[in-house]
Amino acid sequence: MKSFTAALRILACAVLAVALWSMTGNVVRTTPALAHKGAHGVVKERMRLMKKMEKRLRLITKMEKGELPFDADAVHRRGEQLLKYARKIPRLFPRGSGAPPSEASARIWQDFAAFQAEGKKLEQAAMLLMQASAATLPDIARQLRAACKSCHEKYRVERD
Repeated sequence: MKSFTAALRILACAVLAVALWSMTGNVVRTTPALAHKGAHGVVKERMRLMKKMEKRLRLITKMEKGELPFDADAVHRRGEQLLKYARKIPRLFPRGSGAPPSEASARIWQDFAAFQAEGKKLEQAAMLLMQASAATLPDIARQLRAACKSCHEKYRVERD
């Protein structure tokens, strides 16, 4: 009976620890890592690249919303980084790399030229970001989000 009570106490402490940990937001921050579980090679590389792009866009969004003051140097650097990342995307989708845990749709390889054209939209928006001002940032940020959304809607498959 003592060992059962001790086990219940340990379980209760573990549940409490997880609850407190999740209140700090760590669960939200680690969730994408769980989505990448089992990914390797080029699939893992492209998943990491997408996360890097998402991270770069967060700063832009905060400036766009006025949560952070506009910083031209930081915005222009993000534009350079996003352009570099966007140019890498096509080589990260070689034929045959769409099996789970990849979220890539087979449509990518059915018409790779159309997929590349979607990527060009991101490249163009990133180039605009490299020259953005406080006045042009909102429009450019919308273009960046639209490029990401358009590509994901056409070429991304949500997997469980």
